[in-house]
This record gives sequence, structure tokens and C-alpha cells, in this order.
Amino acid sequence: MKTVKKYICVIACSLGLVSCDSFLTTPPLDQISEEQWWNDKNQAEMMVKGAYEHIYGLEEVAIRDCFSDNAFRRPDHQNEIANGTYTSQNKSVRNVWKYDDIAKLNYVLEGLEKAKGNISEEEYLRFSAEVRFIRAFVYYDMVLYFGDVPLITKTLTVAESRETSRQPRQEVLEFILDELENFVLPNINALEVNESGRVNEQVVNAFLSRVYLYEKQYEKVLDYTDKVIKSGNYELYADYDGLFRPQSDGSNKEVVFERQYSAPLVVHDLNRNLSYSSSVYKGWSHVCALQELVDEYECLNGHLVSECEKLGCEYHQKRIDAETDTHRGEYDFRDPRFDATIIWPFKEWVVDGNVRSRYGVDDPTSGDYMQKEAHSTGYMCQKWIDMRGENKDRTLAEKNMTVLRYGDVLLMRAEALIELNKDLPEAVSLINQIRARVNMPAVEVASQSVLREKLRHERRIETAFEGLRYFDIIRWRIADKVKKGKVYGARMKVVSENMDHKFVEERFWEDKMYLFPVPQEAIDNNPNLLPQNEGW
Repeated sequence: MKTVKKYICVIACSLGLVSCDSFLTTPPLDQISEEQWWNDKNQAEMMVKGAYEHIYGLEEVAIRDCFSDNAFRRPDHQNEIANGTYTSQNKSVRNVWKYDDIAKLNYVLEGLEKAKGNISEEEYLRFSAEVRFIRAFVYYDMVLYFGDVPLITKTLTVAESRETSRQPRQEVLEFILDELENFVLPNINALEVNESGRVNEQVVNAFLSRVYLYEKQYEKVLDYTDKVIKSGNYELYADYDGLFRPQSDGSNKEVVFERQYSAPLVVHDLNRNLSYSSSVYKGWSHVCALQELVDEYECLNGHLVSECEKLGCEYHQKRIDAETDTHRGEYDFRDPRFDATIIWPFKEWVVDGNVRSRYGVDDPTSGDYMQKEAHSTGYMCQKWIDMRGENKDRTLAEKNMTVLRYGDVLLMRAEALIELNKDLPEAVSLINQIRARVNMPAVEVASQSVLREKLRHERRIETAFEGLRYFDIIRWRIADKVKKGKVYGARMKVVSENMDHKFVEERFWEDKMYLFPVPQEAIDNNPNLLPQNEGW
């Protein structure tokens, strides 16, 4: 069950915070000497478990889609990334320059060296492998955002930190891969650990699959996804909706790796932040889906809803007949992942057959009426919310944040096969496993270009609000097509009696945005980080 997360709180009590001015300095221990601390095996292991707090959390999983064409964030620094108005002083840019995390991870690795006399060789290798995996994970995220970054593998004094410079992206990438393949993989099984939530061999294989996919080394993707699949440890969870509810935690064989939570000590506030004002959680409506995402959810017959009339689809008329003042027929008879992922106008929140609330953006009597929630798009993210509403404290959500899952592994393998233009029937079979789970029609073998678009559609729908869409846009180099121009929300009478789609904002794109700027704050502390990324 959830065994790692309880240590995350303890680590905060053991380590000091890294200030903006200390960049990569050693976090001081409080009230206990360093020698005493690392002489205790249990405390050394606690530090290793505490390192997991540096893995993805809410911002990277549930909210990062607000960087993309999937969503709009209630006006905040994330939305500046989406609409192209951000600068090197943007808070999101600063947040992903994660050298406070690197400092703490380096410190733990150096502490494990000091602990060698008090732990077995197997424990030392296993613990070091875990922390080095997490450090490689953090470094790869920064490489994706910034390209060239400082490569720091030890704790530094303030003076040393101000003399660091950026290393070429390729050099940092080679370090990451060397760590994962030549240290973490050989040593992660040095000691058998059965606690859930900790890195194991298949977590490393799945992450290497992702790294090699993003780096377009597709044969490597096939090698590592094959290892995950043939391990026999994972399978698609039968209920796509249930996959993202806390009730599945601990019994979900689709999850390969996750950031763990457990009330009341280690919690998050997604129940409040993702839900709407009149819901059981009296939410803040922070993450609003866009019409551009909604349009991607197919009709039950396997084509875009916009094509139903032309194709003579049976559901076209059924949607028209279902339309009322308090029901939008256009949302009926869609890919079931739509219902699991999106809240739309007048959608009912039903628990055990009872309607608990209704999303009333077009209802003047509702707390969600558009005139009261002017930022709303009429759509919200439903993934990650505990839909049973059992926890009365809306800030004590405990749904684990999935970082790697088997469904994504299947899609990564399918994408690699398509890009290599080989074994296309296998690629189609993998895509159809994903679609079969939600009873959507199978896709057929076709040309490489057709299957590439099918795969990209499937990734967008299957992994919406799982933090992957932004990086997909960047690595596919399609931002100039999908991250500029006007974006829209739902059709609503409050917008127009003719039920026009709400205009949300106009977005801008320049190719310099394929990389983030180095945060100005980091440059102010250390001018050696210059030159700035091109165009910034």
C-alpha cells in the first residue's frame, strides 16, 4: 500500500530549505550532528525515502496540461506559458529550474557514502540507485525545458555555486543515460524491497523508454518497452475512470510508478482546486479544459463528432433530440474517456445514484454561473478528483499522482514502431488494446502518416491531464500549429443567445519557446549561466 509517503514529511524536518542565494549548497541538518545522523541505518533509509518528494507532484501531473492546448489555468503564471506572454521572470520558469532539488539529492548521496560503515553493501547500492534515479529524473526534466543546464553532482559552497556554468544538452543527456543504464539498473535489485512507491527495475525500464522516445532513439524504445511488457507485472486497469480515483490506489496493476499520498499527513488539494464552486468540495475551478481538447473526443462510432452528420451516423440525430435548456446533447455518445476526464455544462455529479451537484455555468442561480466565474471555459478537469466526496476536508485529497503507467508504455512502443515504419500491425494492436478498454472501435492498419496521426490522437485523449501533452507538443515540433491563435470554451447562452462558443484568449508562439529561458533570478545570482537561450 502507500508506504513511502509518510517519510516525505519527516525529511522536511531533517533538512533545511535551500534559499535562492545558496543555489546548490549543502542543506544543514537541525539539532543533530551529521556524523550521528549517518551512523544510524534507519535514518539513512529515511533520507532515501524522503528523496521521493522530488518526483512529480500536482503541478507536473494534473496541472502541466495548462501549458498546452488542452487547458486554460485560472489566470496565473502557468497560463502565461500557454499563451506565450511569459518571460525569464515567470514563476513557472523558476519552478522548473530545480537546483534546490539537485542540491538535496546530492547531499543524500554524499550522506550514503558516510553511512557505508553502518549499512550493508547491498543496502548502499540499492539506496544509491534509488536516489540517483530520482536525480536523473529531475535532470531530464530540466533538459527538456532548458536544453543546456549546469551538471552538478556534488554539494557546493555558495562561492562554488556562483562559478558554475551550463553544460551542453548532449553531455547532460549522456550523464543521465549512463546513470540509469550503468548504475541504477545493475544495482536497483541489490536489495529486495517490496514497498510500493519505490523505484524498481521496471520503473527504470519504463522511464528509459520515455527518455529514448523523446530523444527519437526508437530501437531503444522497443528494447525497454519489451522488458516492461515481458515482465508480466502490469496490465491495463479494467476501469479507465477508476484508474484516476483514490479507491484504486494499492490495487492498480497499471501503475508502474507514482508519487504517493496518504491522509492526513501527506495530502494535496486537487479535490478543491479542480472541482467547481457548487460541487461537494466548493472548489476553486483552477484548471479549465478548452474546446480544442473536447473536440478530440470521438463519437462512439469512432470518428470525430463533427463528421457524424456527413457520415449519416445514428448518434447525430440522437444528440439533437437530447438537447434541452439544461442538457447539452453534443456531449452524449462520446468516447467514454470524455466522461472520465471532463466536466461540461450541466453535467451532474452523481454518487450512488444520487445527484450531489450540477455544473451550472449557464444557470443564473448557480455559484458557477459564468458571470460569477468569468475565467471559466465551461469545461473542467475531472481526473484525479475523488468523485465519492467522502473526505469532508477538501484540502486532504490523497489520490496518488501517476508518473508512469502501463497504458503509456503501450503507446510509447506503438509510436516507436510507427516512426520506424515497421511491424505496423503490432503498433495497431497496441493502440487497439488501449481503445478496447473503453469499448471504442479498433483502428485499422494504414500508412505510416495515417497511423502517426491516429497515435497522436490516442495519446492526447488517453493521457489528458497527466502532464504529457506539453512535452508531446514540444518534441513533435507542432507548437506553431497548436499553440497559437484564438482558443475557445463551451457553447453557453450567457455568452450568446445563439449559443456561441466562449472566446477564452488569443495565444502567441515563437520558435524560441521550444526552450524556456534560464530564470533571470538564476542569472542574477550567477552570470556564468549566460548566454541566455536564443531569442530570450
